[in-house]
Amino acid sequence: MKVVCNRILFAIVFFITISPPGSMSCAYAQDPESERLLSYAESLFQEGDYYRAISEYKRFIHYYPSAKSVETASFRIAESYYKARRWQDAIDLFKIFIDKYPSSGKINDAFLLKGLSEKNVKRYDEALLSFEEILKKATGNVRHRAIYESALLYVEREDWGRARETFSKIPGESGLHDSAGRWSSGLLRINDLPEKSPAVAGTLAAILPGSGHIYTERYRDALVSFFLNGAFIFAAIELFRHDNDIAGGIVTFFEIGWYTGNIYSAVSSAHKYNRRMKEEFIQKLKENSSISIMHDPKTSANCIMYSMRY
Repeated sequence: MKVVCNRILFAIVFFITISPPGSMSCAYAQDPESERLLSYAESLFQEGDYYRAISEYKRFIHYYPSAKSVETASFRIAESYYKARRWQDAIDLFKIFIDKYPSSGKINDAFLLKGLSEKNVKRYDEALLSFEEILKKATGNVRHRAIYESALLYVEREDWGRARETFSKIPGESGLHDSAGRWSSGLLRINDLPEKSPAVAGTLAAILPGSGHIYTERYRDALVSFFLNGAFIFAAIELFRHDNDIAGGIVTFFEIGWYTGNIYSAVSSAHKYNRRMKEEFIQKLKENSSISIMHDPKTSANCIMYSMRY
């Protein structure tokens, strides 16, 4: 019996001795030095020192490539670029993370932040695809946030009907429901905003230079247009009256340009007025109903914060 025990003990010692370093990768996770390094990187991230945090996360991955926390460090690097508003770098790194860790518990957060980064560089189609990936299998807050952000993308595209339809998909128990409701009711009123007709503005400008700008509430431009065209017309008339046909023709040529420009400017002013009304209305909706994501470092969860102004 003693001989058998000795052989078993010898076999255990032998296998431990010949085991390659890679087979002990789990030890890295227990290495106090690795824990200190990752903790330091996390503290930099929480302090908002994102570029130094990126360096420390990369250092951790370099020294402990087989540690379980490499997944977390990889996500944090991409998230740090997002926080630092380096949108393209964030997009590239989230793509890598998604390909490398398709079963990660942070996969939906990766798609969400990737989509938001794509939205910030106005790649709306790609952003919608990122949010759709979340909708395929996610539930709860992250799903509601994906719906909400998709609706906001339709707002950016001025597809008001699609935006309202998407906002309506957020369930009543969601923390985003009230905000979505305010958006939906607000978008119902967007077609009732005051507008200026480009055709009317151009017609008025053709009849009397400057009047088209008055119609679009561009009073300074109206004054400039009226006096400038009036001065050229008066000068041309006086030159022709004094038989100075060549000079009169030159002045008339320039006046045609100013007169045509006055009409074009009035039409453009009408379009700008309508666009400004929409932009101001949308901006008020954004200000009156806003959300933000707060990350809880203890639970690694993203929490939605909702604010509403009156």
